Amino acid sequence: MNVLPDSKRRALLEQHGRFPVAYSAAFQPDLRYFGDENGFLSYKMVGGTAFVLADPIAPAEHHGALIDDFLAKYQDVSFWQISHATAALLNGRGFFVNAFGSETVVDLRNFSFKGPARRSFRTAANRFEASGHSVCEVPLSGEIGRKLRAVSEAWRRSKATKSRELRFLVRPVVLGDEEGARKFVLFNKQGEPEGFAFFDPVYEGGHVVGYLSATRRWLPGTDPLAGYLLMRKAIETFQSEGAHELHLGLSPFHMIEDKEFNKNWVTRRGFRFFYTNAFTNRFLYPVRSLSQHKDIYGGEQRLVYVAFNRLPAVVRLLKLLRACRII
Repeated sequence: MNVLPDSKRRALLEQHGRFPVAYSAAFQPDLRYFGDENGFLSYKMVGGTAFVLADPIAPAEHHGALIDDFLAKYQDVSFWQISHATAALLNGRGFFVNAFGSETVVDLRNFSFKGPARRSFRTAANRFEASGHSVCEVPLSGEIGRKLRAVSEAWRRSKATKSRELRFLVRPVVLGDEEGARKFVLFNKQGEPEGFAFFDPVYEGGHVVGYLSATRRWLPGTDPLAGYLLMRKAIETFQSEGAHELHLGLSPFHMIEDKEFNKNWVTRRGFRFFYTNAFTNRFLYPVRSLSQHKDIYGGEQRLVYVAFNRLPAVVRLLKLLRACRII
């Protein structure tokens, strides 16, 4: 299997990147790539375990063979944030398969800002208009990129993982222009940036069919409705362009039932602990509030899965925290 250049990964992504983290899998820093001109897997090594991010970026008929070739090279393997179809392939190959959480998908063709559930979007528009704020999609080269870095660092210092950018399951923020990615900036009335929202493209058959809400950040002390204003501007822009879907990303450990595949009980209990425990939600990652916030969009919930072929499971879970830079 040869090293794949950016141009080849991009070509495969635009044809077969039909899942929300495909852009991240293709271009996230520090990932390795296994494949050829027919498709590839994205992964990173943590100790002796190969952590694969999401589905293969390849035609569906090549997924099984690509996975088999990868398993012939690496014996200790885990797959994270995979679709039901890939979970079924791995279950048939003897993997333990657990539900990992849900992804929320909003149908932009039918979405509106009307109704009581979406009052915050309307309030945000009125409040920020009165204060002279605006949201614009602008190039991030030069001075604006440097100013957004200060916004990003101030935002991160207010979070539990203040000393580092998360990785693997989350694509690190890129404060510059990227082909296909959309970047919206919140400006105050003096023209200074106070926040931003970035979106990764979702492709099918060479066309953009939707976007993933990849990151939103704003200065501490900014009205928390800033996030609603940024999302409203992006949604209205994507709707005007004819995009079909907005993906809100993973809600870890949400809606897991594990009734279909050969699950691992330790993994299931670990996920439930992370979801329900007050300490982990406050100091590691706020998984419960994340899933609750997404309910206001009224989107479709799609389960994603994790699969691994070696025990003990707790070692793989601890390695995941390392892969994501949570610890």
